[in-house]
Amino acid sequence: MLKSIIARIPAERAAMALVILASALVGRQAAIGMDTAQGVSGLGAILGSSMLVIMVRSWPKPEQAKIRARRDD
Repeated sequence: MLKSIIARIPAERAAMALVILASALVGRQAAIGMDTAQGVSGLGAILGSSMLVIMVRSWPKPEQAKIRARRDD
């Protein structure tokens, strides 16, 4: 259980960092000047990274297999 929590937290933080990085890069380029195609592509990058955050947060936890105890005869 602890292993899944430890692995999940860095994945969430990395996905959130990707959104912040994509937003910052697109915002900086938009301030410099972008045409319509570049703006739409930048918006797609931000939406794609946002969808990654949603997938990481809502992805179901793996189910553990039930282990049946064997009786030694």
